[in-house]
Order: sequence, then structure tokens, then C-alpha cells
Amino acid sequence: MSETRRPGAIAAGALAVALILSGCSDDGPGGREEPGTVSPAALKNCGKVFGERNVEALRADLGKDFQPHDRSLGEMKERMLVEAQLWNPATDKLARTSFHPCQIEGRADGKEAWVIATVGWSKYGVAFMTEGKHAREFREVAKGVYLDLRQGTDGARTLVMPCAVPGTRAGQGENLPLQVSLTDTDRTARTVSTDQLLKALAESTRELLGCAEKVTVPEKPLS
Repeated sequence: MSETRRPGAIAAGALAVALILSGCSDDGPGGREEPGTVSPAALKNCGKVFGERNVEALRADLGKDFQPHDRSLGEMKERMLVEAQLWNPATDKLARTSFHPCQIEGRADGKEAWVIATVGWSKYGVAFMTEGKHAREFREVAKGVYLDLRQGTDGARTLVMPCAVPGTRAGQGENLPLQVSLTDTDRTARTVSTDQLLKALAESTRELLGCAEKVTVPEKPLS
């Protein structure tokens, strides 16, 4: 999966990239509202990703500059299911597109603050995360839920977990697992924790895709 860039550069470029990867937003031309306004569609969409209470908590933390940017969850689901159905373990040439189902911006102590959800199929199979020299880079925080102990350059925290979906080849769930990442940068007030947001993102994405496996994401996956 491609990595989300450092939030300081996002305003100029990453939102445009996200629109290309994730489809058009319901916010209107360019997917952005006028300064000082909040798109009801974006607010509702991010509520589906993180939970309405968590989004309201983020709104309190980020103040008057709070601005959600939604991406089409329906399109993300469709494209991810097609990717999984095209996956072939013999060649493993899948592009593994990164999707941003919700991005929220604001300001904290005079600096830009970002909360960015990133979703896609992982290049790390369960065997990679549990066997051999790379096993030390992951921790099983609950049965079937693996925390990548390496932080991305943007501070993103990542969970990987099996997610078998209909119409795929045998072993897809474990060999092409789901990966969800959360960038939570420069948010000084923490009415809702990064743990809570990452858990909500994982659960909402699993529900959206219809993952066959029953896993329980812990309350504090980063601990």
C-alpha cells in the first residue's frame, strides 16, 4: 500500500491524490466545502467510518477549523472486493490500492492537525507476520489482529487482520489480509483516543466488506 504523506504537505497534494484513489466526494466540486462550513454528507460519512460520537469528539478537539472530507464508501467497497477477487496467489500482482474513507482536518495550537483513515489489502500475509525474522515487527494484540510495530513516516499506526470476502480464491483471508491505518497528527486535545479511532475504523471496514472471520479488535490495540 502507498503511504499517506506527512500532514504538512497534505493540503497541497495528498487530498488530490486521495480523490484519484478513492473516487469523488459528495462534498461538491473538488470535494471541499467553503472555509468555515462543514459538509453534512462528509460528516455523516465519517460518522460511518469512526462512529458518530467519535466524530463529534474530534469536532470538539479540532475546534472551529474542523473539516471532514468524505470518500465514497460504496466505491471503496466495490473496488476492494474486485481487487480481492482478482488476486491470484500464483502471481500476486495485485496493485493493492490505498483508500482514504475519511479525512478530518483542523487546527491545534496554531498548527494543522489531521486524522486520516487509510484502508486496503495488505502485502503482509499472516505467515509473514508470525514466522521468521519479520515476526518481531508485528504483535498479535488479539486473536487474528496484528499490530505493525513500525510507524509510518507520517506516524500512521497499522492493524492487519484476515478478511475473507466472497468470490475469492482459497486462502485469500490469510494471504491477502485487510490492512487499516490511522494517522492522528498534531491533535493536542484528546477527547477521543487514537486507540478508539483505530478500533472503530477496523470494525466499520470489516462490516462494510463482510469479512467472514470473527475477530475482536481490542479496546486498546496500540497498547
